[in-house]
Amino acid sequence: MILLSGCSKKTSEVKPGLNEKLKFNESEYYNAIKANFNDENFLKDSTFEYLDTLKTFYAGSNFHPVFLKSYEEQNFVDSILNIFEKAAGHGLDPEQYHLSLIASDYYNAINDTISNPDRLAQLANSEIFLADAILKYARHMRYGVVNPKELFPESYYLPVPDSSKRDLFEPLRKDNTVQYLSDIQPKSKNYKRLQAVLERFKEYKKLKWEVIPDLNKKIEPGDSCRDINLIAERLITLGCLDSSRIKMKNLSVYDSSLLEPVKKFQRLNGLNEDGVLGKGTIGKLNTTPDEYIKKIEINLERLRWFNYSDTSRYIVVNIPDFRLHAVANKKELFSVKVCTGRKRHADFEKRLRVYKKTKRLRDRPDDWETPCMYGEISDIILNPTWNVPPNIIREEILAGIRKDSSYLSDKNFKVYRDGAEISYKDVSLRELASSDIPYRIIQDPGAGNALGRIKFMFRNPFGIYLHDTPSRAPFSLSNRAVSHGCIRVEKPLAFAEYLLKDNSEWNLDYLKIEIGQKADDKSMISEYYKKRAELRKNRSFGKTTEVVLDKKIPLFVDYNTAWVDDNGEINFRDDVYDQDKILMEYLFRGEISK
Repeated sequence: MILLSGCSKKTSEVKPGLNEKLKFNESEYYNAIKANFNDENFLKDSTFEYLDTLKTFYAGSNFHPVFLKSYEEQNFVDSILNIFEKAAGHGLDPEQYHLSLIASDYYNAINDTISNPDRLAQLANSEIFLADAILKYARHMRYGVVNPKELFPESYYLPVPDSSKRDLFEPLRKDNTVQYLSDIQPKSKNYKRLQAVLERFKEYKKLKWEVIPDLNKKIEPGDSCRDINLIAERLITLGCLDSSRIKMKNLSVYDSSLLEPVKKFQRLNGLNEDGVLGKGTIGKLNTTPDEYIKKIEINLERLRWFNYSDTSRYIVVNIPDFRLHAVANKKELFSVKVCTGRKRHADFEKRLRVYKKTKRLRDRPDDWETPCMYGEISDIILNPTWNVPPNIIREEILAGIRKDSSYLSDKNFKVYRDGAEISYKDVSLRELASSDIPYRIIQDPGAGNALGRIKFMFRNPFGIYLHDTPSRAPFSLSNRAVSHGCIRVEKPLAFAEYLLKDNSEWNLDYLKIEIGQKADDKSMISEYYKKRAELRKNRSFGKTTEVVLDKKIPLFVDYNTAWVDDNGEINFRDDVYDQDKILMEYLFRGEISK
């Protein structure tokens, strides 16, 4: 009964025909709408979101209908139901928009082949269901189903529109409701790409998805593998292997024809791209279509919260991907690996509840997770000092001193008390462990400095920044959630070069000279030292130098676990901070409860 119609204009004109045949009575219809708003039997079995608000709205117009002026509104109803049906393409359940209830009541009301004393009540039902569904659908499309600032109050600080300030009844005042609901649907490139992939993965549900058995050992090219056929078939299904390039019959060896497809699959799933078939790769190959679909739907919701594609030049750090991406004019220029904050311990929430009761420092759980946030990179600090935060003093500095009494001197730390530098022997371990540490510990610039040679600053409420690091080993890991919340950049010079593009005073060679590295252009050395005093004027403190950017560059620290890249390939990443899990429980709680 749900038909696609070209007619999307609401009309208050009552045309002869069905209304005349069914003896439509306008005043009785208004009374039926009013009665429904007060009928407990009608309301108790319904999942209204805006019932009280709508009751007030309709009462203000003496319960005159907004959408269904009479029985003769089938074109409009069909068009609206068609939009709601397609909500599945947004990863949303069409039934939350009363799809079946509207269709059932409206088509029963206009069925002129049977005697039906409840026609007006059913038409009134449809009107109220439609109004609630349209308000709900409009909010979901414009702002998302979830308010991320409420769901993740301690970790989501990206600038989302304030839905509380919207005109709630705007959708009820539009002359062309169907056009309005079409216009407000997300249309960004990232969103449309992900929608297309969602449809593809829904088709996978029709396929036999056989579980690939765990391997007894790691399999490398040239090794025999009894399940290599299953692996090859899965790679073909997922678009990583061209079936014309391999003979599937009697395949028993992991040969070279599968190496690049395996590497491609690993890359698209955030694994180390080594071509080795191990537990991690097989586990990802066993991801079910339903799991893929839910992940895609969750990330469509994230794109309804926020989209930065219209910004001409910006930086994105995607936490689950552990990469920084530089974008200009909607094209990615380069990306580099990063490390982000450590995941919370599994018992974090339990320990947090204890801490809130006791207020004892030893009960407070560590929280190093990097939050989602926005900022503008404003300056680059060369040869930075590191002011060690109190929680790191308690966790790491204290442990280092207990293991080695020369720890502070070996790591080039200085200790200050009441603004004056003090001797290491005057530092009390007991006071280092206290809730109110009386010392400031600062690490001097140098090769061993925890921030490396370069720090990238942007204003934010967490004291987080991007920086170089002497710890290179974590960049070889697939899971790089290893820091105390700041973002470590694998190739800080490449990033600095991007930031300094067209800078009026500084260039990359100047920067390299200042941090003790060789300039690419040797002629720059003498030139720099002629300008150095002026460049560092009011911008230096000892070895440390501040480079102010001519123009601040937007930085978005985001959390996406599924996206389509510029090559049209779908990428998936692990839910490193369990945010997918939390969002899934909220979005699909009805399905989960079943």
